[in-house]
Amino acid sequence: MRQRPPGGRSNKESKVKGKKPTTLLSEEHAEVLRKLDDLERLIGRLEEREEATEGLKALAAFFAADFWVHFTKEEEGLFPEMDKFLPRNTGPIGAMLIEHEHLRKTNSHLQAELAQYFSGSSSTETVSSIRRYGTDFISGLRDHIAKEDNILFRIADAHLTETQDAAILEKFDQIAPAAV
Repeated sequence: MRQRPPGGRSNKESKVKGKKPTTLLSEEHAEVLRKLDDLERLIGRLEEREEATEGLKALAAFFAADFWVHFTKEEEGLFPEMDKFLPRNTGPIGAMLIEHEHLRKTNSHLQAELAQYFSGSSSTETVSSIRRYGTDFISGLRDHIAKEDNILFRIADAHLTETQDAAILEKFDQIAPAAV
């Protein structure tokens, strides 16, 4: 059982108190967009291996693991509550799920090419593949974030009740518990 700090609130509770789940997801989007800007800059500098590798490794690690917690929050936290007023298999939720799958596949290809690069390959094919998959991932994820922030989350905010928001936040905490 997690212990609470003095005052009875966990770090997570004080951070999310009064926030909607969509606000938290949008805040995560802002961080992801900054990382996409960094990724875009670095895939343009692949020939500068020494300068690019450290940053690329950090971004590859983020997009290999940490980032996908965000999709899990949407798929297991937000979308099930939205299912109560918006069908999952059609409309905006269905579109987001299709895009999630495309982004997972594109990222998998990008990760494989980056692994080749990190192991020393600087072939034209490797560099070209990193740029192709990287550009697809970056543009696809930017577009996806814009759709969520400007369409899907507005629909959610218009329909979700406070009780549903609380249930979603609880699910978020189960998916990614706060460090104590």
